[in-house]
Amino acid sequence: MSSDTDPSPSIILIMGKTGVGKSTFIKAATGLDVLTGHHLDSCTALPQFYPIPDTLTFLLDTPGFDDPSLSDTAVLQSIASCLADIFEGHVFPDLAAKISGIIYIQAINEPRMTGSMLQNLKMLRLLIGEGNMEHCMLVTTKWGLERLDVAERREAELIQTSEYWGGLLAQGAEIARYGDSQESALEITRAAARSGEFIPQLMQEYAIDGNELCATAAGRAIDGDVSRARERNEQELEKLRGEYKRAMDDENAESTAALNAVWIRIEESLRVIDEETQELRATRLEAQKQLDELEETAARTQR
Repeated sequence: MSSDTDPSPSIILIMGKTGVGKSTFIKAATGLDVLTGHHLDSCTALPQFYPIPDTLTFLLDTPGFDDPSLSDTAVLQSIASCLADIFEGHVFPDLAAKISGIIYIQAINEPRMTGSMLQNLKMLRLLIGEGNMEHCMLVTTKWGLERLDVAERREAELIQTSEYWGGLLAQGAEIARYGDSQESALEITRAAARSGEFIPQLMQEYAIDGNELCATAAGRAIDGDVSRARERNEQELEKLRGEYKRAMDDENAESTAALNAVWIRIEESLRVIDEETQELRATRLEAQKQLDELEETAARTQR
């Protein structure tokens, strides 16, 4: 963490899906009340800075990916804009802030690796860059909510499976257990900052190289996810058209009503997909305007 000999603010990103204990960890490390994701409307799910007392170290709480209340594009845009603000000196105007570590959190009491967890791991790799894993701490939380033998078995699976944490550990990441105390949180925070300053891949691509969001590695991955979702919905809609025609021909009112409800659901899904595609392809100026609107709505919600 930043010391008296280093006056530059040191920023550590806190990542992980909603509900894994990020807010609890940050509160333990900083002593500050932290807004928790499940208590907030989606419009308030924006990155937030929390200072560690008596230091120049700040924990940057980031929203999780694959959250049903917020699109992955909106999450990525909020993180990318925050990283750009840090690089361009807007967060600490008179000081050269630096990114000094990543803490990725996962709850050990989760019985299995879900699609949401895998999505967050994928985005971690693309945001940080596989060459920067030495700056990453992989942290498990909620040990007190699970039997020790079960928790240790899950931890071993995370470590031994390359698609989970095994590949990241092989690239230099470290693993830690959060012990539900301030001492444990601060120890993990110090370990995360031990490797020193670095530039996350998303910051390099978006803030330094000036790429639009859709041209970053993370943006391309989300674009692929969105395209596949559109293809699945269009295939389902095409199949539904045939079933709907047969129901109409048979004058089956009950089947027709049920199929119509499914049709409406699919069309709504396609509308949301179209909106996310437009968000992903927005220019930086357009994206910043969208974030400003989110922040204004969040401020009104919190009053």
